Amino acid sequence: MIPFLLYLAAGVVTGFHVYTLLMLAVLGAPVNPLELVSLLGSLGLLVAAYWSVFNPHAAARLALVAALAMWCFYGPALAHAITRL
Repeated sequence: MIPFLLYLAAGVVTGFHVYTLLMLAVLGAPVNPLELVSLLGSLGLLVAAYWSVFNPHAAARLALVAALAMWCFYGPALAHAITRL
């Protein structure tokens, strides 16, 4: 039950964050292709949350791939934020 809650919470929070960034494109902000990869990673975490109830090992593998996909966006953003300090 704990993996279900963790995958679900991470998928919803990161998905909402990236979705709001993508919605800024309506106002004219440029779209970063890594945002789309991160959004797919969030969707992957939601699928992993569902799978964790039935097959925890497969869900863990999917969650790992989804987390790596999300880090394609969050890793460079984090590095840029640290260098600005």
